[in-house]
Parts: sequence; C-alpha cells; structure tokens
Amino acid sequence: MKAQLLRRFVHTVVGAMAPSTGARWATDVFSSTRTLGLHPDNVLPLGADRFTVIGSPDVANGFLWGDGRATEGTALLVHGWAADSSSMHSLVPPLRDLGFRVAAFDGPAHGVRDGDQATMTQYTRAVGAVLDTLGDVRVVVAHSLGGIAAIGAAVERAGRPLDCVVLVAPACTLGGVLDRWEGGGLRLTPAVVQGIYGELHRRNGVPVSHWDIVGLGASFDRPVLVMHDPADPMVPYSDAEAVAAGLKDATLVSKPGTGHMGILMSKDVGAAVSAFVTEHRHRNRNRNRNRQGIV
Repeated sequence: MKAQLLRRFVHTVVGAMAPSTGARWATDVFSSTRTLGLHPDNVLPLGADRFTVIGSPDVANGFLWGDGRATEGTALLVHGWAADSSSMHSLVPPLRDLGFRVAAFDGPAHGVRDGDQATMTQYTRAVGAVLDTLGDVRVVVAHSLGGIAAIGAAVERAGRPLDCVVLVAPACTLGGVLDRWEGGGLRLTPAVVQGIYGELHRRNGVPVSHWDIVGLGASFDRPVLVMHDPADPMVPYSDAEAVAAGLKDATLVSKPGTGHMGILMSKDVGAAVSAFVTEHRHRNRNRNRNRQGIV
C-alpha cells in the first residue's frame, strides 16, 4: 500500500511538471503485458511441436498439435492480454477430437516472448502473420482482448477459408478497457487520460477508437459464437452483448459462474465450442460447394 501511494504521489508530481512524461509513464503501465506476473519457461507444451512464424518481428514461433494430415484444417487459439498460450490449452483436446490440428502462440511481449509492453497493432499483425504462415485456418478461438486482434486480422484476409470464430469473454473496444482502467497505482487525471489516448495513437499508428470488434468486423460475414459470464469481474457482459448485436452473424451464449479466466477451462464451454464448430464447418463447406456448382 505504501509503495502504491508513493507511486501515485510521484506520478502526480511528474504529471503536473511534465504532462507528456506522465502520459508516457501511464501508457507504459496500461500497455504492460506482465500484470499477472507471467513469464514462463520456454518449453514445449505436452504433445506439441514448434512451428516457425513467417512475417512477424515480434513472434518467432508457435505451438502446433497435430500435423498436415489433419482432416479438418487448423484451429487457431488466440490468448488474452497479459496471459499466454497456456491459458488456451484446455481447448486443444476438443478441437483435436474434431480432426483439426491446433495452433497457439504467445503474443508480442507475452509468455516466452521478450519484453513487457506491446500494442494492439503489434498483436493484430502477429495474429495475421500466424494466419498467413499456417494458411488453412478454419476456426479461430480468441479470448478477451485477443478477440479484437483476431477479428482485425481475419477481416484483412477475407479470402481465406475461415469457417467460424469463437469469442470468449470478449472486450468489445480498447477504449472501453482504458475507460475502466483504475490506473495501476497511478493518479489518472483527465489530462493524463487524454495524454494516454494520444500516446496510444502514436504507438499504434491509429486512434484508440480503431480497436473496436464491431467496427473492425462490420464486413465480417462468418458465424461467430460469443460466450461470456454475466458476472465477469474484468470485462462487463455488456461488451459481449455489444459484439453479438453488432456483428452480422453472431450468437451470444451466457456462461454464468465461469469467471474471466475460468471460462476457458469449463467443460461446458469446450463442448459448446465443439458443437458450434461442427455445425458451421459443414454448413459453410456445403455452401462453398454449392457456389462452385459441386453436388
């Protein structure tokens, strides 16, 4: 508590004397990827092989369960902010049981990657590089802020053979996350908050308002399953409602009692993912066959 009070005091002084410095400091804290204290050893998860990611300066490799002989293509798991790929491992078995090979990776400055700060631009480009590297991704399952990066990257690759997307406890906008942020022990005056918006714009190359699942996904026509705990203490249920209402073909399913991280480990959620993927992989492939005149 004393350390937090001292940090707040120092930041207040710095913010008053040098507002731009105070804003940069606060943006560093907001952009931290290590708030959960995670920095795992760089070891292969059980049953996985490494694959090299082409085209990303921030993510050199990822993990792959299964091989090119998988009958259904690839399912990609995208973790949330300040977590890492291990948070998604419980979804590997149900997707493997459906015949997919399953891929996951640690995002920029997350997990085994170097660094402790990242931007949404870096994360979205990393997801895109993984999609390009793997080539045959049919399913994407993304958690929390990873959903923004996943939708952003998928929309830029509209011609790829993606069947469906699952968003688990999605944060709808980066601006909403910033508005709810308590400051990590810093004093967030209106001037500092405005400075954070400006600094994030500078670092990302686009304004904070750009990072909006509904805005990014306006043209996205693949089926989307949205699952969220109404009592999630980290991301409000209203974000999931906004995502489901704003995307063209989205279904919202409530998963009470699962929490923000626990929802990933729920057997009921794993079963819901399997059922949704099974339904839409067949429907979409039959639709594509009909478009090509194949009977």
